[in-house]
This record gives sequence, structure tokens and C-alpha cells, in this order.
Amino acid sequence: MKARRTTRDDTRNSWECVGCDLPLPLNEQGLCADCAGKLERDLIRARDWEYSYAAFLIPERQEALRAQIMREFGAANELLVTPKPKPKNKRSHSTNTKRKRTIAAAAIREYTTEDVLQAAHDFIQKQEDEWVNFSRVSQHLYERFYKLKPKRLGQSGKRYNSILKVVADYPDRFQIRAEPDRGGVVWIRVTP
Repeated sequence: MKARRTTRDDTRNSWECVGCDLPLPLNEQGLCADCAGKLERDLIRARDWEYSYAAFLIPERQEALRAQIMREFGAANELLVTPKPKPKNKRSHSTNTKRKRTIAAAAIREYTTEDVLQAAHDFIQKQEDEWVNFSRVSQHLYERFYKLKPKRLGQSGKRYNSILKVVADYPDRFQIRAEPDRGGVVWIRVTP
């Protein structure tokens, strides 16, 4: 009796082994005897006792059988592909995240309004130009002080929405000017 060659829906020939693609006698899983043995050993290595023929009926000897398989054939899988472990967090390796963590680690955690104003004053003094773009000052302050909240700063009884409003409340220390034609660019300098 001739074996009939049929093609499955996934364009695999039904007479080829699923593991090695050789035309050999197959079991009910579509594996030849060699590949079936490899699969059995892989299942034992992975402790999939419910799917292993050899280990299913002898629960008291499963670990001994696993140790014997690993001693004779090694610890690496022969047929099954082990998935690579996924990184815990994809973003944890980005340069932006590393930069933020570095900034947070070096940031000052306890501060007062005077500390923030003095830091702004020192930053402006270090710049070459007399007038400094306020966004640079603001960025410096947010990087220097941990979770800087404008609502906690300034004169008592006032709740500020931005660092600019906090600094603007101290005209004896800072002068602020806005450029109307440049769409909201604000400049700041130390009061002479």
C-alpha cells in the first residue's frame, strides 16, 4: 500500500517530519522517532510532566529522570525553542530615562523659596549675556530641585501656577521682559 502524499493548509507535506523535514515514519504528533525523543527530553528538562510520556506515570522519579537526561544529553533544548526573556521595561535603557534618573538622584529634596531664588540668581550671573532666556533658568531650577512645585513657593497666601510668576513677585531681585513679536519668549536678568 502506497502512502498518500497530501498537503496541509499550511503548505507542509503530511509525510514530512515537523521537526526535521525528512520523509520518515511519523507518530500522531507528526514527528519522526528521533524528533519525538528530542521533544520528550525537552519536556522533561522543562518539567512539563503532564505532557511527557516517560515522566507522567512515575511522579516519584521525575526529578531523577530529569537529572539523568541532563547528564546524558545536556541542559540545552534540542527541539523546542526557548523564548528570550523580555526586558523588564523597554524604556529603562533609553538615554532620556537615564538622564532623568541622574537628575533626580542629584536633586535637592528639601528647599525653600529663598533657595530657589538664590539658585536662579546664581545661574543668571554665570551666563555671558545680561538678559537670559527664562526657559533656560526654569529648566535649571526644575533639574536642581526635586519635584519643584510653584504652589509651595513665594509669598505666603499666594498660590503660583508657574515659576515665572514666583520670580516676577520679586522685582527687587529680578527684571523680566517679554518679546511680543516672538510668541511668548521671556527674558530675565538680575536687577542692577
